[in-house]
Amino acid sequence: MGAQQAAQPSVLQEVSSLIQTLSILVGVVISILSFNHTRRKEAEARKVEAARPFLLLRQSTYIEALKVAAILANQDAHTEEEISVAKRRFRDLYVAELSMVEPPEVEQQMVALAGQIAPDLLDLSPAQGAALRLAHALRNSFTEAYDLSPSPRAGL
Repeated sequence: MGAQQAAQPSVLQEVSSLIQTLSILVGVVISILSFNHTRRKEAEARKVEAARPFLLLRQSTYIEALKVAAILANQDAHTEEEISVAKRRFRDLYVAELSMVEPPEVEQQMVALAGQIAPDLLDLSPAQGAALRLAHALRNSFTEAYDLSPSPRAGL
């Protein structure tokens, strides 16, 4: 019986030691997971901040495109001069500025709008086509550098 009593504290000590070891391991795992989560959040915040200039440019260009589209879609409410200026600006936006920041779905809608309001806007000269391709290459460079999805990100 004496050996049995001596074994009991030994078993209790082993269980206690095991629980302490597991507690330490769980604490370490939780700390590592928390640290990794924090690093991912910080990396995402840095990525968003780095992309901010591109996203702000996209936003301001979209607003200008909408203003021009509103004039072209409501030509009865505007003078011939306003319509002429809007057409020139629409083409400039389409060929270069907007093409640099727009994802493909916005580009498709610009083409659809042009087809409805002034199909001649879709007829590009070789220089305009080259400018359009350059704008798309710049856009692709930005979106790859900032790891942006093809569609606009929420938040801006």
